[in-house]
Amino acid sequence: MHVPKRDILQFIIKEVLQERKVSSQKELAELVNHKLKKVDPSYSVSERRARMIALDIHGVRITTYTKKGHLPKKCPSCGHSLKKAYMKNLKGRKLLVRLSCAKCGYTGKENRWEPQRYMFELKRQT
Repeated sequence: MHVPKRDILQFIIKEVLQERKVSSQKELAELVNHKLKKVDPSYSVSERRARMIALDIHGVRITTYTKKGHLPKKCPSCGHSLKKAYMKNLKGRKLLVRLSCAKCGYTGKENRWEPQRYMFELKRQT
């Protein structure tokens, strides 16, 4: 099994997303692997690597659906730092209400911090 270069993967991911929206990280990896096998049967890519490369492609929108879980220290989608948004309750205590990542667009709110599913789509060119 060989690891394809980043530029090959970027091209194939963009090609896959031009055809359709992809509703999960697993589905993205399966579609990319299917196209990779046509290029070289020994090529393969993991779900995580496909997602991380898709994050760096200009014009790709990634939507993260979250579930209840532990509060992350770094972005669970891309590993970058998170911006915290606070609010005061009626007793004057500061409460964390939202986490967001400027790089990938991850948003966690209302105690729903862990990624549950990713949606990938190509932004429309205007």
